[in-house]
Order: sequence, then C-alpha cells, then structure tokens
Amino acid sequence: MDGANIACGFLFLTGLATLAQPPVFRPGPDVQAPFVVAKAKPDFTEEARLAKLEGSVLLSLVVGADGHPRDIQVARTLGLGLDESAVENVGAWQFQPGTKNGTPVDVLVNEEVFFRPQRTLWDWHLARAVFRTLPRATRPVLTKAKFPATVDLEQNAFVIIGFDVGPNGVPVQLRVVKSSNTRWEMELLAALRQGWRFRPGTLDGKPAATPAWFEFVRGSHSPLPTAVIPAP
Repeated sequence: MDGANIACGFLFLTGLATLAQPPVFRPGPDVQAPFVVAKAKPDFTEEARLAKLEGSVLLSLVVGADGHPRDIQVARTLGLGLDESAVENVGAWQFQPGTKNGTPVDVLVNEEVFFRPQRTLWDWHLARAVFRTLPRATRPVLTKAKFPATVDLEQNAFVIIGFDVGPNGVPVQLRVVKSSNTRWEMELLAALRQGWRFRPGTLDGKPAATPAWFEFVRGSHSPLPTAVIPAP
C-alpha cells in the first residue's frame, strides 16, 4: 500500500472514530439536566485556611450517560489551590445522568463548589486570590497571613488590592484597585504589607517577582463590583 492510500485510510478511520463519539447536549426543552446524587465535602488547602478564603469555584463539565463526570474545566477561579481541590472533588461526584426524550445522554453543565472557612461574621477574609504567572513559572505559596482586628461594626465592606510578591516573598508595590469605603484601605494595606508572607514564585527555577490581585471582604455577603484583572 502506497503512502497516499495509507494517509487516506488513516483519515477515514479518524473520521469514523469522531463519528462514533456520542453527541454532548445542553439542558433544554427536550433535554433533562443531570443531578447530583452523592458528593463529599471539598478539601481546604492550608493556604486557603490562612487566608480565610471564602467563595465558590465554578466548573464546566460533561456528565456522561453513565453518570460519570469528565472534561472538567474551571470557569471561575477562587485561588490558593481551591480550584484544583474543586476539580478533584467534582471528579468523584455521582450523578443521575441527563436524558433526552427519556434516554440517558451526555450533557454539558455547570456546577459550583463552595468553600466556607471558620470565621466570625465581621472578620476580614479573602474572596479571591489571583497570580499572574508566565510560562515556565510557578506561583507564590502563602505561608503567613494576618488580618486587621475585627471591629464591632456591622458593615459589609471590600478592598481589592494589587501588588507584587517579591523574590523574597514580601508583598511590594501595593495599590488599592477598588474599595467600598476609603476608611478601610490603610489598615488592609498595612496588614498585607506587614503580616503576609509567601514562598516566592519562580521563573526557570529561580525566585522571581509575581503580580498578584487579592479581594478582601468583611461581613457576610459584600458584593464585589466587576473588576477586570489587568493583562500582563
């Protein structure tokens, strides 16, 4: 068999394999969404505990006709290892599969995994942590965190701070991106500058500065405004 025939045969077999894959549906009038029948509590990372990181990771995934999840992707991040924890957690969920006209089918859905640390209502805590890393780079790892003292004031608040984690693991170039009230800014900046430390990120194996974006919240349900993280 010559090369041209081999190539044609390979393309033909590839096409058959593609055709053999079952279609993936979205919930709709004739497609019933799958639902969770069993799941475990997700694991917190030590970093997330230190930061009192609270919120949810939004995941996109396909629930197969056999009820098993696959192709799990992070659609909205939380940070500090909780994205990876959420993916691992959902990978072990058990589903009643979705159906199309009563027949089990593969269905694309979104699922949220919630993380809530132990804290009092008016404690400052973290709502999102984002690091901008380059190819061949690793992100910093949080090793120490200290928040401003909790005050007996029933007021929801947020302060979004951008900064760099220096090669020595110390936050530098701190700046307030947005806040609900300027009264909170100085104490959050001071707490981050003096009380937060990291194992620095690396680039090609060497410690390197890493841009970061942290969203601090106090209270129970402070809504964060839409804030676009700057491009590298």
